[in-house]
Amino acid sequence: MSSLLSASPDFLVAHAALTFTATLGMGALCLLMPRSRLWFYILLALWLPGTVLALWLPSLLFTPTLMPREPIPSLVSIIQGFLLCPTFTLPVLGTLLDAPSELARTAFELGAGRTRRVTLLWLPLLRGGLALGMSASVALSILMAFALAWRLQPAL
Repeated sequence: MSSLLSASPDFLVAHAALTFTATLGMGALCLLMPRSRLWFYILLALWLPGTVLALWLPSLLFTPTLMPREPIPSLVSIIQGFLLCPTFTLPVLGTLLDAPSELARTAFELGAGRTRRVTLLWLPLLRGGLALGMSASVALSILMAFALAWRLQPAL
């Protein structure tokens, strides 16, 4: 374990940041999809298998019998981020699905502009889901960077 912690801090930070950025990017794309319970259930079904596959991915890809050429570690981090997308998206999407559908329309009809609706309506409503999704994504991104560093340890 001490040899894992001796891995370059720049390597760990760079790959954790890359994984987190890919998670947020893919999460934003998922949130742009039409909000429906079906999409929520699909993400829920993919959440645990995607997380396990993201954790197992460095060991799977850096096996010489499976991949004769070594894959690029940055690409592995991006793929891990895509696989972790439901971790960020599920709490936010769950909050959006539980919100009353008339809320935004009522605020618009009462004269609230776009910025007022975002700051006074949507941010307080999504605060818990965003905090949970972001903190879980940060924790898993750091874990994925350590998994990648552990698998690349002989090469470092």
